Amino acid sequence: MKQLGIYCVIVWGMLVSQTTMAASLTTAHQPPQAPAELYIIIDDMGYRATDERAFALPESVTFSILPHTPQGQAFAERAHAQSRDVMLHLPMEAQSDKPLGPGAITSSMYANEITATFEAALASVPYAIGVNNHMGSVLTASGQALQPLMNVIKHTGLFFVDSRTTRFTVAQQVAREKQIPNARRHVFLDHEQTEAFMNEQWQRAMALTRKHSKVIIIAHPHPGTIEFLQNKLADLPAQHYALKSMHDYFDKPVVPQREYANSAQASAAAPN
Repeated sequence: MKQLGIYCVIVWGMLVSQTTMAASLTTAHQPPQAPAELYIIIDDMGYRATDERAFALPESVTFSILPHTPQGQAFAERAHAQSRDVMLHLPMEAQSDKPLGPGAITSSMYANEITATFEAALASVPYAIGVNNHMGSVLTASGQALQPLMNVIKHTGLFFVDSRTTRFTVAQQVAREKQIPNARRHVFLDHEQTEAFMNEQWQRAMALTRKHSKVIIIAHPHPGTIEFLQNKLADLPAQHYALKSMHDYFDKPVVPQREYANSAQASAAAPN
């Protein structure tokens, strides 16, 4: 009986050893996990000369510029010279009483008005390769109102990022139906301008990378935000996170169908 017990212990030890060895071999042959991809869009750019502080951020940070703004064209050209991605931050009808600013798209417009307004807005932001909405809690919640806008975005070959300014948004869904390259914002970083809040939002973005391989953060060119991002990005662990430009988000290269890079054309088409 004693010998049987010893035999059982020996067999159990051999099985445990083989299992451990197999697990080690399996782990050793697994490819290293790719870093999660972070995409940062600084939008609301163009009105203030002080927004230029954002140029201190890495070139992989994308700038989304409001149309027909005093600094918009110069910022777009400077960003392009850095090989930084540029987007059009398009004002859209909202529930808020805040002024939308020039170049806004509203649900009361006819399709030809939307096309003309959009093309003039795009001409005022040279080198834009994508669009995201500024405000837009009314327009982005209406699939019908979005149809003519998405048609012109598709025609120009740009991508669309839904800023998700309302939980009722259907903008990404409509873009997907139109087969427009599309994405969505995951985290607003700085709608409260305190370091504690921004840190909380940053940690939320990091946590989301465990669920999504690509996470989009939208922030604004406030001095506190720029300093916060400089510090966070300087310490970003490269083995876990990769900061990417927005054009890298999409499997196929984004090549706009129409060129709005000529400064003279932009100035003529988009007076401030």
